[in-house]
Amino acid sequence: MNALRRQFKEEVLAGRPRDGADQRVLPDQGWADAGYQAPVVYAFCREAGDRFRPAVGRGAAQHARQQAGYSRPTTTGSVVRLIGEAYHASWLPAEQLLLLEADADPGKTRVHRRLATPVGSPGSLTFHAAPHPQQEHLALAKHLTAEHKVEEFVTGKGVAVRWERLRKQNHGLHATYHACCAGHGCGVRLVQEQVPEPPPAPRTVARPNELAGHPWAPNRYGGERPRPDGYGGPRYRRW
Repeated sequence: MNALRRQFKEEVLAGRPRDGADQRVLPDQGWADAGYQAPVVYAFCREAGDRFRPAVGRGAAQHARQQAGYSRPTTTGSVVRLIGEAYHASWLPAEQLLLLEADADPGKTRVHRRLATPVGSPGSLTFHAAPHPQQEHLALAKHLTAEHKVEEFVTGKGVAVRWERLRKQNHGLHATYHACCAGHGCGVRLVQEQVPEPPPAPRTVARPNELAGHPWAPNRYGGERPRPDGYGGPRYRRW
């Protein structure tokens, strides 16, 4: 396990090629799944440095298996150091590390929504460049489709969303939504389209008062003019 993690560290620090050029990009963050063998992951992150962070995903599926679901904090303090988009960072004093906790269900929904967005449109997500794209992309696609979204009505809460596992090979889906959270933590934001301003409302032209000048038409002060025969006036509203 330690040998695999050291290999992962070397691959991350080696960077990735950008657009087929000689220049290589070094990732700002590398999140390591701490849901399995957490002590080993903590030791690796301490050794590797702040670029690498332990992370766990929590959602309705974990809660159904008697595990802790995701609880979104509302304020930061000595424990919760950062609140992001469907994730937060908590300080572990015993480990002297920040643990990234992600809300799994909206994270997976966001990944599938971005994959369904046409390439080139705001929010679209494309596959990485790979030496053997046919094999690697097919393997990743199987991981991304290893779970499906289920919506159900919960009394007192409304419609709840959870993701149910269809196959065990789902780690690629978890890694992808973790990468989206890490990108948000590094400052990546979705580019919003420019929404055109609504056209100005048409001007309302007041129609001339057809009763203007009539002896008992409403006057400018809101009352009624007295009738020529002396009856009516402000006290008689039935006219």
